[in-house]
Amino acid sequence: MRKWRSATAVAGVAVMFGGYALFPAPVRSSVVPFLVCLAVLGVFATWPRSRRAAPYVGIAVGALSLVVTAGYLAFVDPGGEPSGNEGKWMLLEPVVTVVFVYLPVRWAPPRLAVLGGTLPALAVAASVMRYVPADDWWTRFAGGLLWLIPSLAVGTIAWYLRSMDTARDRAVAEARRAQRLDLAGDLHDFVAHDVSEMVAQAQAVRMVLANGDPRLEEALGRIEKAGLRALESMDRTVHMLRDAGEAAREPVGVLADLPPLVERFAGGGGARIRLSMPEEPAVTREAAAVAYRVVVEALTNIRRHAPNASTVDVTLSVGDGSLLVSVTDDGAGEPRQSSRAHAGLGIPGLTERVESLRGSLTAGPHRPRGWRLTATIPLTAEQD
Repeated sequence: MRKWRSATAVAGVAVMFGGYALFPAPVRSSVVPFLVCLAVLGVFATWPRSRRAAPYVGIAVGALSLVVTAGYLAFVDPGGEPSGNEGKWMLLEPVVTVVFVYLPVRWAPPRLAVLGGTLPALAVAASVMRYVPADDWWTRFAGGLLWLIPSLAVGTIAWYLRSMDTARDRAVAEARRAQRLDLAGDLHDFVAHDVSEMVAQAQAVRMVLANGDPRLEEALGRIEKAGLRALESMDRTVHMLRDAGEAAREPVGVLADLPPLVERFAGGGGARIRLSMPEEPAVTREAAAVAYRVVVEALTNIRRHAPNASTVDVTLSVGDGSLLVSVTDDGAGEPRQSSRAHAGLGIPGLTERVESLRGSLTAGPHRPRGWRLTATIPLTAEQD
């Protein structure tokens, strides 16, 4: 599709030069429509990459046309009907310029849409004044209003299509919200009930059968705690599904929750874990929540992909206006780009969350052996 657009744009440029050769006109009459046509063809050839640049191109085109009109009125004595070739270029200019009325109103952010759509529209309305006698201001004004009608029509169409997109996006958001509420209800009514029953069964078995067997007592205790944590996580998930906006304003997990998290990980057996962090780090709530998620994801990946790790180091520090989080394990084997870097959606989702705070996250092999997950979270950056 992109090659087709490029070929069409090249053909259009050839037609423009051919048209100028067949219908020559003074530069003062043909320069603006010629350049506007080239700008339209350039935007067309690079679409949709040029969508963001199109409003700025339209502003430049509108400003150029207004400058030419002002110079025409100041230094050229308008009057009389334009010549045959001049008339053709005169009519071509508004037809092509209204494209840059449509594009900003249709695609640009609101403020840019107002400026990007207004300037080309005014340029179209003013261009007729180049051909009206200087002493006939009423005719100039009436002609400008008349030539403003195409821009208003095109802008109205673009605004209507934009409003339809907004309404469709709103309908999709409402449908997703309804789905989240249904899912939250199912989690609350069915899954949470089943997990609660599992916890109750573990508690009952612990009371009846675990007497005198410390290993069984310990195992059942871990099952009970895991079930309770699952219920807590499910409660938070239900709350998030019911009100995603409130969940974003009140993030779950803070730095104070890291020591219990590390203890639970160590209690599961296997690796020895060491936590190093400031006693009272001055970090924002959002940064703390993201840091907590980084540690949770790293420890989860160690359980899944490096069960033979003997040591895990979790380090947090504050410096240069950023919170630095590092989780390193010494899993067996030479460091290599294994499936751990591509497992699941945890790392990509976490990277996106860290980058939304204008931070960075890296994960990869750590020499001489093991893996390291590192996140840098600015403490003063605004979210996108």
